[in-house]
Amino acid sequence: MYKYKPYCYLISILFAPSVFIAMLYTLLSLPSLHTAMLFSKKIMLNLQDFKYFKPQIYLAFVCALLPFCCTAYLFSKGSNMQSHGKARWASAKEIEAYSYSVLNFLKNLFGFSIRLLGLPLIFFIPRQKSFIKNITKNFLETCKLGLTIKHPMTLNFKQGVVVGKYEALGKSKPVYYDSPLSTLIIAPPGSGKTAAVAIPNLLTLKNSVVVLDIKGELCDLTAKYRQKKFKNKIFVFNPLGDDNTLKFNPFDKKIVSQLDFNRKRRLVDEVGNTIFTEENDNKDPHWTQQARNLFIFYALYDLCVYGGSNFFEIASCPIKNYVPLIHPKSRQYAELFEVKRDEQGNAIKDANGAYIQELDNNNEPIQNSEVNAEVLWYRQVAEQVYLDVEDSRNYDGTVHRLERDTEGNIIIKEGMLDPIIRNDANRWANANDREFASIKSVYSRFMQVFTSYQVKEATSSMSFAYEDLRRENISLYIKIAQTDINTLAPLIRILLESMAKNLLLRESQKFEERVYFILDEFVRFGKLPFLLEMPALSRSYGVVILFITQSNALIEKYYGKDDAKIVNGTVAYKIVFKMDDLEYAKQLSEEIGKMTRKTRSHSTEKGQLVFGGTSSIGKEAWDLLSPQDIMNIDSDEVIILVSGHKAKPLKLKANYYFKDSAMMKGLKDCT
Repeated sequence: MYKYKPYCYLISILFAPSVFIAMLYTLLSLPSLHTAMLFSKKIMLNLQDFKYFKPQIYLAFVCALLPFCCTAYLFSKGSNMQSHGKARWASAKEIEAYSYSVLNFLKNLFGFSIRLLGLPLIFFIPRQKSFIKNITKNFLETCKLGLTIKHPMTLNFKQGVVVGKYEALGKSKPVYYDSPLSTLIIAPPGSGKTAAVAIPNLLTLKNSVVVLDIKGELCDLTAKYRQKKFKNKIFVFNPLGDDNTLKFNPFDKKIVSQLDFNRKRRLVDEVGNTIFTEENDNKDPHWTQQARNLFIFYALYDLCVYGGSNFFEIASCPIKNYVPLIHPKSRQYAELFEVKRDEQGNAIKDANGAYIQELDNNNEPIQNSEVNAEVLWYRQVAEQVYLDVEDSRNYDGTVHRLERDTEGNIIIKEGMLDPIIRNDANRWANANDREFASIKSVYSRFMQVFTSYQVKEATSSMSFAYEDLRRENISLYIKIAQTDINTLAPLIRILLESMAKNLLLRESQKFEERVYFILDEFVRFGKLPFLLEMPALSRSYGVVILFITQSNALIEKYYGKDDAKIVNGTVAYKIVFKMDDLEYAKQLSEEIGKMTRKTRSHSTEKGQLVFGGTSSIGKEAWDLLSPQDIMNIDSDEVIILVSGHKAKPLKLKANYYFKDSAMMKGLKDCT
């Protein structure tokens, strides 16, 4: 009934003149309806004398208004249609609502008048540009005559992330949201989530974007457009492909040089946690944790001693040749090589403190084949006091004479190696051989991807600073072939989480500094715990994430049910396409809730089919959108759910880019 409300009002208004004429004919005993119609025209022309009209005319006016009043009464809130549930469809007023305020008008007028009086003094005002800007702003606000626009559901018709198209009176307008909040899009293959969400946003958002692009179609279709129309700098990260243009190395010297020891340690911890991710069914995470600890040791040592590193070097640590790393001044050198000794058997050193080697017949140093050079290197690091490996104090026993504070802690001075690294080195030097071999085996399995020469090249340096995503407009397409997903998943996780975490180091409320992550099929790359929590953290930092996946069941499979609840609970918007997931359809139906609808029952007495019986009218709760409705949404429609307004879902048309003439023309111009 309520969907016919506008038509009922229209009919009641159109019916009013007929009722008025009929009442004049009846009450004034006019000879014909034609005479009554002419008389009504005469009344309308003399409304200025309304107070002198006959009582019968007043009564005719009242009767003419009765249809409208009855319609208003029937649709009024007097009949509580929220007693069993208040769910209802959102209208255009929930997107944009207009209101007029005399107080706002007077306030703007007063501000404009005050500044206008000061206009002659503009040449004596130090901040002329600011003054002109303020007076222009006041003038424009005054011209609005107190008009204000509100967005009850945080949606608008102007800018931001496009979620669909609102159709009314044969016209359609894109609907956006411009708040720094995140969105979840769940739809099965072929439902149009890429064509209706990902591509339209890449064709409208001018800010920096980071795009997961498994198929490569997003890059192929929109990269040139964004470069030409939005002046974006384009990067493609495809380490195993021929079109890679991005180099990413979180351990690059430009980054590490700005970090103290604590931040270096946090960096390697974060990267280690991202690489060595345990599977849901891993009941014994011991070996993975130990492999992670080994990674942290290798990476932290390189960052502290050499000022940087890369994944290829760290991945090669368990298998590289450690013989060249044993310093000639180190006492481990005398164990690795045959050295000259005096009559008492003490090793002889030269004037610089280096051990003097014994040479074979070919004038080559004689190496002790029974000694493990890797273990000797761990022992050497365990005695290293200063970052500079050439510092002779690393090899003269200084490690046993370090200054300590009153609590017994070593006093760390400028240029010294942190004791944490020495302790870890000592731990690995004394590890059980069989256990250490198992740890290195697990380590190599996780780090295998980084031993590729193509990946080595792609991770050898850093193409951009993280803050460049805010300072410049950058489009970064992570373009991975289907067959390479499992191989490159650890690297992609590091890239995404490194960018996300570094963007949370500085708050930003500026719209032009906003960064968008469009993560299509994000579950395919394994667990991204931090990225999953970003919607709850990123509002103050201007980071907007669009999670796109085929079903909620996939999130539960790769992350677990608790993490799936976190995603669904922290995103502010959900774009719902038709789906095949009954459980998730039930969940969405329950989130929307019930509406109140009228019911009517009729019963008849035995043998009284026509005139007997009774009828009753009541109310009941009813799903505004049942699971069946959600699973059978039209292919060109989407349902928008907004946090805080779940009981008012918004039905929109899917914003397919190929149905938008402006988008298609722009794409054609850029080909």
